[in-house]
This record gives sequence, structure tokens and C-alpha cells, in this order.
Amino acid sequence: MIGQDMSNEAAFSLESHWIDDGSKTGQMHLSLASAEGLELTPRHILAFTAITRIPPGTDVTGARFVSRTANYHELAPEKTVMVGPDTPWRINIPVLSHRPAHCTDGPKSAFILCPDGETIPVDCAPLAPEGEQAAPAELTRVHPEAGEGTCPERLGLIPMAKEVAVERWSEVAPASLSVAEWSEAIETVNALFGRIFPNEFWPFRTDSAGVLLEVVEASPDGLKSTEGYRLDFSHATVTLTATGPGLHYGLIALAQIWRAARTEPESFHFPLEGYLSDEPAHDWRGMHLDVSRQIYTKDSILDFLDRLAWHRLNRFHWHLTDDEGWRFESKLYPQLTQVGAWRGHRLPLLPQHGSGAARHGGFFSQADIKEILDHATSLSIEVVPEIDVPGHCYAALVSVPELVDPSAMAGGVSVQGYVNNALNPGLSATWQFLERIFGELSDLFPGRYIHMGGDEVADAAWAGSRAAESWARAKGHVDAAGNPDSMKMQAALLRFVSDRLVSAGKVPMAWEEAAKGGGLDPEETILMAWMKAQSGPELVAKGYRVVMCPGEAYYLDMAQSDDWHEPGLSWAGTSSPQQTYDFDPLADFDDTSRVLGLQGCIWSENLVSRSLFNHMVFPRFSAIAESAWTRPEHKRWQSFAARQSLIQTMPPTEG
Repeated sequence: MIGQDMSNEAAFSLESHWIDDGSKTGQMHLSLASAEGLELTPRHILAFTAITRIPPGTDVTGARFVSRTANYHELAPEKTVMVGPDTPWRINIPVLSHRPAHCTDGPKSAFILCPDGETIPVDCAPLAPEGEQAAPAELTRVHPEAGEGTCPERLGLIPMAKEVAVERWSEVAPASLSVAEWSEAIETVNALFGRIFPNEFWPFRTDSAGVLLEVVEASPDGLKSTEGYRLDFSHATVTLTATGPGLHYGLIALAQIWRAARTEPESFHFPLEGYLSDEPAHDWRGMHLDVSRQIYTKDSILDFLDRLAWHRLNRFHWHLTDDEGWRFESKLYPQLTQVGAWRGHRLPLLPQHGSGAARHGGFFSQADIKEILDHATSLSIEVVPEIDVPGHCYAALVSVPELVDPSAMAGGVSVQGYVNNALNPGLSATWQFLERIFGELSDLFPGRYIHMGGDEVADAAWAGSRAAESWARAKGHVDAAGNPDSMKMQAALLRFVSDRLVSAGKVPMAWEEAAKGGGLDPEETILMAWMKAQSGPELVAKGYRVVMCPGEAYYLDMAQSDDWHEPGLSWAGTSSPQQTYDFDPLADFDDTSRVLGLQGCIWSENLVSRSLFNHMVFPRFSAIAESAWTRPEHKRWQSFAARQSLIQTMPPTEG
């Protein structure tokens, strides 16, 4: 279910420029123009969304500050202004929430609120430094390191195999791979190939005179891993030896090799004699997707899973809820999607991250989720759903009134600018909500893992709530001075959820902050190290098993360079495709036995279009996949660079 954008042509345009005045954050200058010459009175409001926010108490010049909710701002003219092409309404913001670094740090969407309640759309240009023109909104430039490399293996394979020993290569790729005995595994890989390459012939056929494919079931001790496989090439025959998921991965690898040799014969060849022996370096090879900040259809999730499978990734971490939207249909709390799945003017959830005045949003019905789960299972992918608690719950709080302490004053502010966005432990409704929602999630998702969030709870998150503070003192969740301790309060909430997940036969997961305030049971809980790579060894020292997804290299919302016109964030630094590929997340470990594997994370704040998604996510998505599968000693950047032409991004349009 997807909200429709406003179709009427924008009558206004908004330009934004950053001014480096030597201060900590610099200033932002807004300029609103109109080709028609339109009058705005003090009763009109300019509304816009921007990650770079106006801090409370800022003395804006040229406008009157009306309100702000997270990244949504409202400003009004101080007096009547005539806005024309050469007479713009100029606004100066002298202090900002942080120092901008990229073109996506400014306003992403805007509209005018009229006194009669109507709205007028406003076109937004990307943020530019003072004196520069704004860059195009859609970037298509070639990644600087995606130039020509060399692939000594001559194999069009991503991720690259562990061992390649080819003695002779075929000058011409076979027309197809002839299968003597059809199987469900072959049908699955053919269908996957057809979805990713809809205009190409399938690799495996029964009615052709191509190279013969023989499939041999591996003996229990024949391969070290059930995810491993071996391909033996001998003139007109290819023998695939594998078992379990290894059969699936071996067929995908063979399909990749065959296609590359057919479509790019000048770079990639098909083996004539020799073998490949392959198995993954890590058990956990994951990719995360935030579906709260931007809207993804069911079909786009199915397409995304196909890309995971093509890269032999085996975990899909599905971030289903956050402040900006609740995307999981709950039968027990239907208002979560009736209210919390939609943003827009005059809605409980205001526009954020590029959405405008029109009702905008959507959610995944339980029928959608079951279809997605079936698709993932067919591709040997385990889905890890996340309901993020106790912070990042603004959408839930505006949807379910009993979760809000009516007497609460403003508490701590989250890093995203939300006030009072955490579930309140002082309310009995909170504990019932957690038990019922995670019970519903456990019943719907058959996989082993449930992620409960646990990140970015603001300091003094519940300082404005007498109910929360009374509860904290009664339970002893206080600091040395006797004041309520937000980390201890969070830990109590997460332990409650964790206990119920364990009782349901699930393995609880959380972000690394869940180790604070007394933490969770390390024997039962897996944590994700995201703030920095060094967090991993620190968590292991506390007894936790970890998945490594450090922001400095594996957060794909980070910009790929320091260039202003490169989209993305940079709080964790920037990471180019080569830096992502070369990064070693295990470098700080003395013992990696409690490291389950690696994961990339796709946070969607800046991904306002499919072209921006593909620009920022690929080829780093593929670089992480190769790091998760291929051992460091078998990785070479120049080889990977030569294979980037084979990477299949998401389809250019939704669905």
C-alpha cells in the first residue's frame, strides 16, 4: 500500500546554501522563489524536511520559527512578501544541528501551507556551498575506483571462489548447460536468473546440446561445509558436487560463470579443464534494509532478496519499524499501521526524509510477509525481523495512546531530533505491548532470530515522566546519585523482551548498546557491532557473540567520498568501494571464535529515489558480499574492480 505523491506542478522553488563562517556548524541560507510572482503573508508557512536541523532557540532571520518535529520544519514570513523569480524570500539560519558535508544534508522536500488549509508543492534543489550551483538531484557518475582492473581468474564470479585451478579455457562459452535430470534446485536458480536478467536465455536446459551438467550428492565428509561446493570441468562435462544449500550456491556460481563468458567474452571465459573448490568464510552473511524512512513495495523486497541470493548472502535483516513509520501489520494493534504507517500534512506523523504534504506511506500485510518469507526460504535466505525498542518508537507512540504518559514533560532528545520517542517502562501498557507484539512477531516469522533493536535511546529519555522515574527508583534502576539511569531502564525492558523470545524458542538479537546498563545474557543474545569495528572485541570480551557491521565501512548510507556532491552521511566517515572492499572488520580481534559473520546495513534516510539507492548501495553491496564469503587471502581489489561490470543493481523503478 503506497501513498501517492502530489501531481500538481510546483509553483515555488527552494534553494539552500551552506555558509562556512568559521563556526562549529556554519549557517544555512534558504531562498524561496516563484516564476509567477506570488504573495505570502505571515499566515503562510514554509514547511520542509532536512537532516540538518534548526536547533531549539535559534534566532532565524528573515522568518519566524513556528515549529520543528525531528527533520520537519515550519517557518513563516515575518511580514507580507512578494515572491518572484528575482525577488525571493530569503531566510538565514545562523546555527545548525551539525556541520553539513554533502549535498543531501539540506532540504529534501518542501511545501507551502496556505491560510485556507491548502498546500502548494515546492521544488527543492540539493544543498550547495555558498557561491556554487546545486548539483543534479540524480547522480549517475561512475565511481572513481570502478575503472579497469584485471581478473587473473578470468571468472565472472561474485563473490570469488576460495580455490580456482583451471588448466584450459574454452574460447567460446557453451550455448547452455544441459541437465540430464531436472530438480527443484535447478528450477529455482533458473527462475532467479530469469528475474534478474529477464531478456536473456536461462542457463540450465534439458533440450540442448550444450555442456553436460552432472550433479553429485556430496558425502557427509566430502565437503567441509554444507554451504560449500565443488565444480569440476572436463571438456564437455561439468560436475557439481554439493549438498544442502551448497547445491544452490554451486548452481548460482555456475550460472554466473556461464553468463559472464557469454556476455563479456573479452574479459571472462568458461573453464574447459580444471576445478573450483569453494565454501564461505563466514556463516552469517547478511544485508540489512531500513523500510521505515522510505517506502518499499512488496515487489521491491522480492527483487532485493534476489540480489542477496545472487551474491550468496544468507541473512536478510528487515528493519520494520522506526520513528518515521511502522511497516509490520499487527492484528493485535491494527492502529499501528492505520496511523503509524502514514506521513503527511495534518497527520499524526508529519513529513520526514523527502516526503511531502500528501499522505505517504505503506506497510506489509501479514499475507505480504508470508509471501516474502516463502521467497526467501526458496533462496536459502533466513529473514531476521526487527522491531526496534525501546527507542525509535515515535510511530508506535502516536498510534497507541495508552503507551504515552499523559503527564510527561519533554524528556531527552534522540540523535534524530525526536523528543519522548521511547516506550515508557512506568506504564503497564508498555509491558503488555512488548509481550504481545514480540509474541505476534515470533509466531509469524519461523526463523531462529528476532532483532529487538536497543539502540540510540537518548540520555534522560524518560526524565519528563513521573511514572517512569517512580518505576526506576522502585526497581533500583538508578545511578550512583540515586537518579534514574536510562541505560539500566533500557536494559530492563530488553531483558523482558529477551526472556520472552527465548521462551518462544528464538535467539534474541540487538544493537551493541544493549550491552549497557547491566546488559543481556551473553549466552542467549547476539549483538551487532555498528558504532566502530573496535566494538566487536569489546563485546566479545563481555561474552557476547557478535555480527560485525561497523559504520565506517559497512553502513551504505555513508557517502563514498568527501566530495560535497557525493550523496550520503559521514558521521562514521566516508567509505569508497575500494575502502569498503579492503576493510578488515576482524583486524582488532585476538580470537574470532565468537564472531558469527559480517553484515552490510542500508539506512534509507537519503534514499529518496531508486537511482540514489543504486548509486549509494552498489558496488559496495557486492564488496561486502565478497568479504563475507571470500577469505582475505583470496581477495584482490583489482580483480573485484574488473568484475564490477557484472553487478546487477535493483531495477530502475519500483516493483
